[in-house]
Amino acid sequence: MAVDGAVTGHAMRSLRLLLEAYAGCELPQWEVFASNVRVVRLEPGTVLFSAGEHHPYVYFVQRGLFKAQLLSDGDRLTTVFFPEEGDVLASMAALGIEGVRRVASRGLHPRSETLRAAVEAESIHTVTAIEPSMVVRVNYRVIDHLSAQHLQWLRLTTTIALMHATTLQADAGWLRSTPEQRYRTLLREQPGLLQRVTQRDLASFLNITDVALSRIAKRVREEAIATSAGALVDENEVATASA
Repeated sequence: MAVDGAVTGHAMRSLRLLLEAYAGCELPQWEVFASNVRVVRLEPGTVLFSAGEHHPYVYFVQRGLFKAQLLSDGDRLTTVFFPEEGDVLASMAALGIEGVRRVASRGLHPRSETLRAAVEAESIHTVTAIEPSMVVRVNYRVIDHLSAQHLQWLRLTTTIALMHATTLQADAGWLRSTPEQRYRTLLREQPGLLQRVTQRDLASFLNITDVALSRIAKRVREEAIATSAGALVDENEVATASA
């Protein structure tokens, strides 16, 4: 559902601050970009875009939480990440990466066939709202047009691409760890996320069963209780010795 008025104004101000932080400068012709933007609210369960469709839009998450899923094992959807406030969402096909397409089509990269399949493909993710959410939507062609005219917009798109590459690098390290290690990392670094997702989605994200997740969570809780009890005993012993 599209929204207008004060909500749109606040969303646009927040988005401009975000994008100019990415670019490291003011963005010229902001009014051209802004005139092509739509602010959209989504209820839980609403699909933002689906695997297999050509989707030309880029989304900036203003509020809420989503799950991005891939098809695996035939028709089973596996959760691969949870986009939240501050994330940028787009299907690969939406980004119009012409440079990669040219290199791949001319066979100039050792993995040209793989690259060609990636840039020509339809969206590989299905992205669904988990919470009441709000996103800002714009067709990537608008950003591409501005990037061709202004270095500042080109700097923005380069930074977003580098952010995406950095995220993929971090994810590669994440995937080398065990499900329990990943759960402990989430508990330490993103405890709020664990309160916002269902156990089924979290288990899918960790690539384990609900039962296995329950066992891990129980083990971690018991360790925390034991550690707290041990710390309390140590405090009592110190207090007794001081008396």
